[in-house]
Amino acid sequence: MLEIAVQDAAGARVALAAGADRVELCCALEVGGLTPSIAMVEACVVEGIPVCVLVRPRAGDFVYTEEEAAIVSNDVRWAVGRGAAAVVLGALRATGSGGVVGEPDHLELDVPMLRHWAEVARERNPEVDVVVHRCVDVLLGAGVPVEEVARQLDAIGGVTRVLTSGGADCAGDGAEVLADLAAELDRLGSGIAILAGGGVNPKSIPKLAEAGIKEFHLSARREIPTGATGPGGGASTRSVTDAQIVQAAARAVGIANGGPGRP
Repeated sequence: MLEIAVQDAAGARVALAAGADRVELCCALEVGGLTPSIAMVEACVVEGIPVCVLVRPRAGDFVYTEEEAAIVSNDVRWAVGRGAAAVVLGALRATGSGGVVGEPDHLELDVPMLRHWAEVARERNPEVDVVVHRCVDVLLGAGVPVEEVARQLDAIGGVTRVLTSGGADCAGDGAEVLADLAAELDRLGSGIAILAGGGVNPKSIPKLAEAGIKEFHLSARREIPTGATGPGGGASTRSVTDAQIVQAAARAVGIANGGPGRP
């Protein structure tokens, strides 16, 4: 299964034609992705490829206020109502330092918040997929045991898959952790699949496949020059989905699945 992160309908079109199975739609990939506009969701859905919509209200950490959580709920309702095949969500909460002065708060998945968002999504479409994104890598990267992360994911209820690098900068380097997390999720009977993401490219797919990973996520983008943006328009470049990278990834996924590679 190959998922491509895109930012517009043109990217969804390229991904579909080049062999992707689905897309994750967001904006602002340069900060890890933010919630796209509803109009962009609609434009991508009509391209005919399953669209997973990232719902992330701002850049930065994943600990949200009640106001931010309410915004996410509304964005989830709109995205699912406009035909999103999945919503991609994540939230953490601080659990406190156990009263030790000077000790930082510990973080865990905000299970009640995530459960509520999942319920909101399925009010609009009981069949919609719910994906927990790379907020889990904050935990895995900080040394939270795989067993505990799996337990928290399972406690949400109804999660379809988790997008993660195993806490590493690149998913290829976190392959062993991904395999352990997959095994623990299976042991719990959670039904949650691992979607490897973070630094994934066509060359890293075989290593991840050897670890038992079957779903792969990458942005497959390249920068192109644009016209003048002036002093207030940012860099005079923008990223687009590269068909050749998608095709190479699709071939790698096909080979990893025991076939000759996709055309």
